[in-house]
Order: sequence, then structure tokens, then C-alpha cells
Amino acid sequence: MKEAWRRIEDAKSLTLLTHVNPDADTLGSALGMYHVLKHMGKKVHIFNATRLPYNLDFLPGITKVRDTLQEAECYISFDAGSFDRLGIKNECSPLINIDHHATNTRYGTYNIIDPEAAATAQVVYDFCKANGARIPKESALCLYTALVDDCGFFKYESVDARVFEFAKELCEAGAEPEYVAQMLTMREPLAKLRLIQKVLATLELKINAKVAIVYLTQKMLAETGGTKEMADDALNMARSLATVEVAVLMREEEDGRIKVSLRSKSTVDVGSIAVRFGGGGHKRAAGFTSDLHDFATVVQQVLEVLKGELVAQ
Repeated sequence: MKEAWRRIEDAKSLTLLTHVNPDADTLGSALGMYHVLKHMGKKVHIFNATRLPYNLDFLPGITKVRDTLQEAECYISFDAGSFDRLGIKNECSPLINIDHHATNTRYGTYNIIDPEAAATAQVVYDFCKANGARIPKESALCLYTALVDDCGFFKYESVDARVFEFAKELCEAGAEPEYVAQMLTMREPLAKLRLIQKVLATLELKINAKVAIVYLTQKMLAETGGTKEMADDALNMARSLATVEVAVLMREEEDGRIKVSLRSKSTVDVGSIAVRFGGGGHKRAAGFTSDLHDFATVVQQVLEVLKGELVAQ
């Protein structure tokens, strides 16, 4: 942490890197750091290679995110388990890799990884706090948003006393929980409800109803006007079924490949399953992208692995 911070202090310009198909943790963590660095008088750029989520438009500084990579004296990545998740072809150096995924490949010049953290935002906060950096109100709001989104508003296994202490300190620094909750959960577009309806209509129960599978196609997106991240709620709803241990979302990408998102309740380590298919993530939430363009084949591959996991319990 000290060496990485010295790199930051010595750099006049920095570029913050967020992962493709961004969520609240990667963007909230980067924007949290952005405001810290701006208060330090640094020149800061934020990069993302893909479209930003519609529901994070309230984050302070979100309009600063660009899809063109700016050269800088130092680069920092957030919440990306591997370098390819950044959507960048050429290596960046020096690179500070900040993350909380146990499957992180340690691709940075400096790797600040805490698999016990509930969100990368927590690692960012600890990093800044350990080096005496001031956390402005804007940073507190961004980091709090990242935290509650990544731990499901304090519902997930990653939540412990340290998480609540972190949330408390962010509130003391200016984060407003009610405002964040309203922005994240009470501004749903009609397109999302229509998309979820279509996704749930595809629900299949497998392996004695312990596995729920739902599908998202490009046709569904076109028909509803929804976006792919809107289907995440359907995946969580599938997992909420009483008999289900693992929920799977099979999503058709624009290039025809199949993106697989895995969620488990309490016993199956979907992170290790995702790694077997070239992906990664956490014990209860993970994913991978298959090069195959056929739902049926990918489903069969996943079910074979899940069958072994569930039978072994």
C-alpha cells in the first residue's frame, strides 16, 4: 500500500480503469478515488470501454467517464479480476490493481487485493485511509453506493461487522443511505419490467429443482428496449425460489457468444465453477463467457458440473 501510494503522490496525471459492462462497484470505487485525487490536485481521467448503466447517473463525476483511454503517469484499475476485463489491448504501467475477487490474477505492478472485503469500494477506502487521505463527501456517496450494490443492501455472506463499520464511517463522511436507496431501487423504467417478464417466462428447473435457469436473448432486448444489466433482478428472483440452490442466467451477447451468470445461496462455490470455464468471481456470485453460440450446449456443460457439486453435498 505504501509503495503504491508513493506512485500516486509522484504522478501528476492518473487514469482510472473500470471493467467492461460496469457495475456500481467498479464505477463507485473509481469515482470515489477520483474525488480523493482531485482534492490532492491531480489531473485525473476515468476510462470505461463499454456503455454505462442507466441507474448510476446520479454518481458525482459520472459524466467524466470516457471511452477513450488517456495516457498518464500512473494507472489504477478497480474491481477487475483480470486485465482482459478492462477492455484494453496494450498494457499500462505502472498499474495499481485494486480488487476484492479471490480469483484476481494479480496483473498489476502493485496488487491491493482483499478477498474478505464485501466490495472493492471497501479496499479503496482502506487504501486511502491507511495513507491519510481525506475522504470528501462526493467520495463517500460513490463508495457507499458501490458497497450496498455489491452486498445486496447487506444481505450477502460477505457482510460482517467490518462492513457495517465501513458504512457508518461513510455516512459520517456525508453519504446519505436513503438517497442512494431511492436512486438505485425506485427509478425503474418500464422497459426493465417488460424485460424481466420475458426472462422469467423462460424459467427452467433442473436437478430436482435445485437449479433454476433463465435466458436472455438479443430479441428480448430489442422487443422491450431494455438493457442487459436489467435482467440481473430476474436472476436473483430465480435464486429466491425455495428449492433453488443455484440460479443461472444464460445471456446471448451481441456477437452471439453466451455469457453465463451464476448465483448460489449457501453451499455451492460458483466462483470455482466459473474459473473452470475461464471466468471468475466470488463463492456466491460469478460468471464466464463461452465462445459457443448455442444455448443448449452451454447449458448442458454447466449442468454437468452443477450435478457433481450438488450430488456431492
